[in-house]
Amino acid sequence: MFPKERRKEIISIVNSTGFATVDDLAKRFAVSVDSIRKDLKVLQKEGKIKREYGGALKVDGPVAQTQPHDSVAETVALQRDAEDDGRRAVAARAFLEINDGDAIFLGVSRTNLYLADMIASSDKRLIVTTNMIDVLPRLARNPKVTALATGGYLNVHLNGFTGPATISLLEPLLFSKAFIGACGVDLAKSAVLATSVDDGRVGEQVLKNASHCFLLADEGKFAIHGGYRYASVSDFSAIITDSTNRDILAAIASTGTPVLC
Repeated sequence: MFPKERRKEIISIVNSTGFATVDDLAKRFAVSVDSIRKDLKVLQKEGKIKREYGGALKVDGPVAQTQPHDSVAETVALQRDAEDDGRRAVAARAFLEINDGDAIFLGVSRTNLYLADMIASSDKRLIVTTNMIDVLPRLARNPKVTALATGGYLNVHLNGFTGPATISLLEPLLFSKAFIGACGVDLAKSAVLATSVDDGRVGEQVLKNASHCFLLADEGKFAIHGGYRYASVSDFSAIITDSTNRDILAAIASTGTPVLC
């Protein structure tokens, strides 16, 4: 299959499921993960998908094919800025839940990068465990923070540690609070989704080890219904979101899970 044909099928898969992982696409088309990543890079530039850690997301709403390239690029950039604003808002609310002396866990999540920056700029003494590599240099800026990396199998697409070794290293660690992301949240099924089984099982272990576990979900996550289900919404102490959509908030409330925003 030629790359152009493969990219058309990728668009169809992402539009029908809402999300597709790099690993799954590579297996489906019997090509390398590097080939898939190049495909996703091209499709994102064309405004046909949105790239996320480990995969691709459906673009909400049609993209006009008659737009000039610069206009498409500008539209994608604006979408990315809006998403980052949502993640910053979620991170800022999450930071309010952290107290001096807490032992916390930060999972693989772009929102947690913003949360790590806030922690690094604070005067709180914390023990922070993470399986996300990019979190570590941020935390290193604050001498009051003791940062621990889980180790394990390095998933280069997530830029974090996953797999059985990571889970084994997590088993003896207890956290007062954990902040975990998701590739999507299907409220109709009360399903919290991960990009892969390995990623999801890390989340399962952290849920067992944390006294309070917070799900970080900007509004865009509630439109994604594809991925590996690793938890139910009600498994979390609370959902932290920037969404003000009444339908979304009502659906969360129906699960009995508090919403923090």
